[in-house]
Order: sequence, then C-alpha cells, then structure tokens
Amino acid sequence: MRYTRVLAALLMSCGLTAAAVAAPPVMLNDALITQISKADRASFHEAVAQSLNQSADGQRTEWTSTVQRKKAAPITVQLTPTQTTKAKNDRVCRFLVGEFARTTTTEKWQFWFCKQPDGTWKASSN
Repeated sequence: MRYTRVLAALLMSCGLTAAAVAAPPVMLNDALITQISKADRASFHEAVAQSLNQSADGQRTEWTSTVQRKKAAPITVQLTPTQTTKAKNDRVCRFLVGEFARTTTTEKWQFWFCKQPDGTWKASSN
C-alpha cells in the first residue's frame, strides 16, 4: 500500500490525480518511479507538467534525478505525449509515455491525462 500512496502522491502533488492508477502494491515494490527521492519530486512534477502543457505530440522531454539515494545512479525519464484529443465537454486529453531508466533497469509507464477547468491535469481512464 505504501508504494501505491507514493505513486498517487507523485501524481497529485503536481495537480495530477491517480484515478487511473489501480495497480496492486506488489507491482510497484521496486518500480523506479517509487525511487524518486523527496528532494527530486518537485522537479519531476514540473517536467511532467511541462511535457503535458508545452510539448507537441512526439516531442520528448528529459528529466534526470539529481539526488542519489545511497550512491545509486541517477534516474532518467523520457516523457513523450503521443496523442492529444478532445474528450467530453471539450476537455483536452493527452496520452503520456514515460520511459524510466537507471543503469540497466528500464520501465515504461503510460497514462491518459485530461486537463481540468483549473488548468491541472488528472490521470484518467478515458
């Protein structure tokens, strides 16, 4: 449960909610996204928001962690919106692909995000 809350906190702290995140906690035990340090979370959230707000479909935004836990290698993330659509009520939605890497470990996360009336993005199952 701890890792599900961490993932939800990561998404919510930049104005994103984890409505679409339904992965069992065991799936997130060693996920790279859960290993982003507290000190790096704000800059990671800024990179996600920048990618959703400013990148064209297919344009990559790269983020690299700066704080290394226990002298671990940094985490590098490639964020790429791949589809922009209009949903109900003319809401803009974007499919965001995140490719996480640390040395030889790689992971790919994919979420639909829809822009809310207040300008924040919410993870969506639509």
